[in-house]
Amino acid sequence: MGWSDFVLKYRGSFFGYLWSLIGPLVKFIVILYVFGPFVSPGIPQYPLYLFLGIIVWEHFVLTTTSCITTLYDKASIIQKLLFPRILLMLAAGWTNMIVFFTHFVIFLVFAFFIGVSFSVWQLAAVLVLAQMFLLAVGIGMLLSAYSLKYRDIPHLWGVLSQVLFWLTPIMYQYRSEAPVSEAFLNLFRHPLQFTPVTIFDIFVRFQPLSLLVHDARRILLYPEQWGVPSVTHQFWFTLICIMIFTIGAIIFQRRSQHFLQEY
Repeated sequence: MGWSDFVLKYRGSFFGYLWSLIGPLVKFIVILYVFGPFVSPGIPQYPLYLFLGIIVWEHFVLTTTSCITTLYDKASIIQKLLFPRILLMLAAGWTNMIVFFTHFVIFLVFAFFIGVSFSVWQLAAVLVLAQMFLLAVGIGMLLSAYSLKYRDIPHLWGVLSQVLFWLTPIMYQYRSEAPVSEAFLNLFRHPLQFTPVTIFDIFVRFQPLSLLVHDARRILLYPEQWGVPSVTHQFWFTLICIMIFTIGAIIFQRRSQHFLQEY
């Protein structure tokens, strides 16, 4: 199902699959030449830093949005056939993972010609791919579970995703002065010292998508300069992604019983 959706997605268009590249490429060029001179100092190999952040972000947004729109696009199938509705969510995640793989190949080609050295640490990227899938599909299922009942969710998510783009260190440098445990411990010890700006900064640093993008860069671009994520960090972050996916799957399965009445 996911592969057929991938094949049919661009059928009949002149540029075909190239449309999946045009969006990230335009965003990459605009940010690189408009904002790059202001945010790139201190970031080695900034074009690769930016491109990797964009393709990870695009995968997240496209997957969550596809999970929502799938219930509308597949309405005729859902209303006529009896099958586990969660298969539609998994198919949407797989379709967009195929798109990401093609973007990732382009990233690897650029990295090779720029001269990025590859080592055994890059194999940890497989775990990052699994985290990407779990996080995106999990949140996508949460949103789509209520998207038929509340028709404003697709529009609201479109706005929130734009806000989240600026709250994720995609084009600017990730700050990691202290681990999350220390940051929240200080928050409870000295609550009056934390202004809205400070709490805002903590969110930018420790929201799951920021950690995901930062881990991908540490593994693929800066394993020696920044160090690869520790086993403890990877264990807990993977557990968080699994929990988000599991919660999304449970809620989606329960809500799927009401889809026919909500069309």
